[in-house]
Amino acid sequence: MLNYAIDWATKKDFAITKDGKKVKFLPATMEGFSKLLDSLNGDKCRFYFEEGGGDTFKLLAKRNDYQVFTIPGKFVHDKREELEIDKSDENDVKVIYKLAELKPELFREFSELDVVTARICVLFKIRKDTEENLVRAKNRLFALDKRLELLELGKSKDKLLEKEKDTIDKLEEQFSLQTKTLEKLVKEHPLWNNYLKDEIGVGAVVAGGLIAGIKRCSKFDDKYSLRHYAGMITKKGNQTFNHQLKRTLYFFCEGIIKKRQSKWRDIYDSRKLDYQEKHPDWQKGRIHNYTMKFVETKFLDGLYKKMVEVENATAGL
Repeated sequence: MLNYAIDWATKKDFAITKDGKKVKFLPATMEGFSKLLDSLNGDKCRFYFEEGGGDTFKLLAKRNDYQVFTIPGKFVHDKREELEIDKSDENDVKVIYKLAELKPELFREFSELDVVTARICVLFKIRKDTEENLVRAKNRLFALDKRLELLELGKSKDKLLEKEKDTIDKLEEQFSLQTKTLEKLVKEHPLWNNYLKDEIGVGAVVAGGLIAGIKRCSKFDDKYSLRHYAGMITKKGNQTFNHQLKRTLYFFCEGIIKKRQSKWRDIYDSRKLDYQEKHPDWQKGRIHNYTMKFVETKFLDGLYKKMVEVENATAGL
């Protein structure tokens, strides 16, 4: 059986090796990966990925009946440090291959839960891209409208704006359809059915953002590692975090503030009073921001616990 290690990429070629020595670079596109799969002619193969991204590639391989395995990035990092080699796509894919040979127990097979999660991740990204394009289109329309006002064109101005308005209408239609489809996919995920659907203030879109941002809690050592990843810990040095996940937690908190019957709203109100009493010199904005972060962190801790339970319950499925 052939083994392939892949270091996925989003904006450049991805690295792949089938012997741990020779490394090829292929276009990081659905078409590029499909060509690779077609070239295998149905041969039995295993694909080894680092956890995180590459959801489209994993789904493609899985759909074509190939075995897919993933490994947390921390193991790749530690092995690279042990070998004293620099971080690069070529080195990373060799390390993944070596770990697959020497320590296959570190890898986890891509399960049905991973498939559901990956589908949500892919659509969430598509929806996010559409949202960004929609914002750009509206900004272009506003700018064009202001410039055309200077020309005093009368009714001709409306004709010149018509094309931009059509683009916005089409993008809004796409965005609406993508949102409805995302909601359907989220409702297939056990985390929604066993936890999030009962949390007042958490809609399917926020749930999709949480699932897409975290994917699997098993890749984190504990809830504190997840806090760092979500940007809930004060940034020091070169610490990085997942901006999408942090943004989703912000939207969650905005949602529960509006839903006054939520238990999280009660926690928000209580903590806000505490900050006001302890820090009378703080401005309202600072108190609000600190309270938001406190609630987001507490919710994230609970989410971590529930995700671990879901992953353990679906292990091997």
